[in-house]
Amino acid sequence: MRSVLKIVRLRVPKWVAVVYCCLAVCLLPWIFYLSVTLPVHHLSGNWDVSWVGLDGGLALLLLLTGILAYLKSDWVVIASTATGSFLIVDAWFDITSARKGTEFREAVFLAIVVEIPLAIISYVLAHEIVLNNLKLAVNNNIPKKELSVEEVVIL
Repeated sequence: MRSVLKIVRLRVPKWVAVVYCCLAVCLLPWIFYLSVTLPVHHLSGNWDVSWVGLDGGLALLLLLTGILAYLKSDWVVIASTATGSFLIVDAWFDITSARKGTEFREAVFLAIVVEIPLAIISYVLAHEIVLNNLKLAVNNNIPKKELSVEEVVIL
């Protein structure tokens, strides 16, 4: 049996896609340059501040996501997406900056067991909220000039 699900797609100006894709392409030479010029080892005078800042920002985003979810605010979409991104960045830097041995194994373990799964949950949360809100918009007959409606066949 087939049912039809209407999905609303918000209109995004075409220039947004062009600008962001161009910026990504422009970043490639810079990444290559860094990969061949940066030293393998570098001492940082602000190592502690960097980590405290990153983890402090992550703690604030986790708290903000929790509060906005409790308040049933649409802003939770942005907070949970930012939280997921911070978790991935945290896992990346934990692994790439860890010393060989136990420290490295702990970083990989935490990335696999905590950070990456929580990032995925955060992204899924944002996706589900957006999808549910779009379904509500269709069901509430928001004018078509504001939204573009597509029908998707569900098998």
